[in-house]
Amino acid sequence: MKRIGTIILSVSLSVSWEDIEKIISNRQDSKMKINHGDGQLLYVHNGIVGKEFLCSTDCEGVTTSFNNFTPEEIEAVNERNRKEVFDKIFGSIRHNLDSLMEISEESYHFESHSHGTDTITYSLCLRNGEYSVARIKANDGTMFYPGALETVFFNYTASPKPCGKHIRGFGTLGYNKRLPLPGGKSYYFDKQPYLDRITPVLKRKDIKAWSFKWAQSDDYDIDAHHDKEFVSAERPRQPKNAGQAIGTMYFIPREKTELAEEIFTAIDSITLNYTEVHPEQMFRYSYNVKEEVMQYTNNIIGLFEGHTGKGHVSTRVLFGITPKGYYVAIADVENNFCIPKEWPLLKSFVDGHKKYIKFK
Repeated sequence: MKRIGTIILSVSLSVSWEDIEKIISNRQDSKMKINHGDGQLLYVHNGIVGKEFLCSTDCEGVTTSFNNFTPEEIEAVNERNRKEVFDKIFGSIRHNLDSLMEISEESYHFESHSHGTDTITYSLCLRNGEYSVARIKANDGTMFYPGALETVFFNYTASPKPCGKHIRGFGTLGYNKRLPLPGGKSYYFDKQPYLDRITPVLKRKDIKAWSFKWAQSDDYDIDAHHDKEFVSAERPRQPKNAGQAIGTMYFIPREKTELAEEIFTAIDSITLNYTEVHPEQMFRYSYNVKEEVMQYTNNIIGLFEGHTGKGHVSTRVLFGITPKGYYVAIADVENNFCIPKEWPLLKSFVDGHKKYIKFK
């Protein structure tokens, strides 16, 4: 077991976004730009890092193995993955983070390895700004640097699988960067100029459109119906359930893939440009949503959320895909935001009562 803590003060060198991306690249990741309303832009890039060794029929309780491989073949795959994948990934992470520790204003590194149970934690404050480094230590020993201008973190845990012979691990590698806005103020999102730019893109011959409403009252039990009825449910006012999303769904037939990619690209480009021109407005923008949604056969993913007023009210844009086609949803949301599983088919979903679209 080892614990490392280092403090290096008065370092002005700033790590670029690309320096962090080279570590996270090719991992399942999320990348966002956010104005929370605190007079700053926040860039967030998190990547999932995992490690798992396969079990074979030699393992207790295992009756079948991957691709029906023999135990010897499974162990050969495990060894190849260890050398060619896992050792390289974790070696790259360690090398880069250890290097970044040397130029951090403050850093924290903890590791524990015991009988197949591993814990690895890095917390780096790369750039804090004018004042001394503020820190919060969690119960598990993890260090946080609230208000820092640039931070990097890596949290990883692994433990033996039921067989006791192989391990499975999961972790997150992330980079956060804050940019103070001129004047230090944020404002509610002005939706109309933004919508005036994206809605003309959707007025095309092969695109159908219909209005929709997804709503729940305080009396509707979302938890009781969640697994059966919803893809996801955001509830900022828990335990109350009231909320609604009212908007327009745009549909592009599956055979019009090139059109869908063109529309997704155009809306994404307009949205990103709008956040560059109006960084002072409150929003959450997700990068690479077009590429992400195109990997699925049935999914809906949020591209953009603009906070339009006091409380939990916003305008949202989502990209969707099903075997039948491609979708763009634009909605005004109040409080809870619950997406029904039958979202491509519904005209309305109100407290579980459904009205379906009548396709011609």
